Order: sequence, then structure tokens, then C-alpha cells
Amino acid sequence: MMLFDHIVAALIPLGQVIIIDLVLAGDNAIVVGMAAAGLPRRMRAKVILIGLMAATAMRILFALVARQLLVIIGLTLA
Repeated sequence: MMLFDHIVAALIPLGQVIIIDLVLAGDNAIVVGMAAAGLPRRMRAKVILIGLMAATAMRILFALVARQLLVIIGLTLA
């Protein structure tokens, strides 16, 4: 039973991160859609693809930076 408790304790923060990521992804999709709305149809798909790729790359980059910042002991306490 203790193993189950540890698994549930680890899955709760993971679920919170997934929900936050989904909310941010929806926000990115709205912003990219608004930016592409005024463009001609032939450019719209290209702009949407580039925007989603840039948003994904920035999210990965920010996660890596946040991970490095969390290694700093005093910064976590602040």
C-alpha cells in the first residue's frame, strides 16, 4: 500500500504541470490564430506552423532554464 501512496504523491504534481501546460498551449494557439487571421490564406498555414513551433521551442527552453534555476539552493528558498 505504501508504494501506491508514493505513486499517487508523485502523480499529483505531474497532473498539475500537465494542466498548466494545456492552459498555456491553448493561450498560445489563440495568440497565433489572432496573428495569422489577417494574413492571406496561402501564408496563414505557414505562419501558424512557425508560431506553434516557436511556442514549443520557447516552452522547452524555459523549462530547461527553470530546471537549472531550481538547482540553486538559495534561490529555491527565496
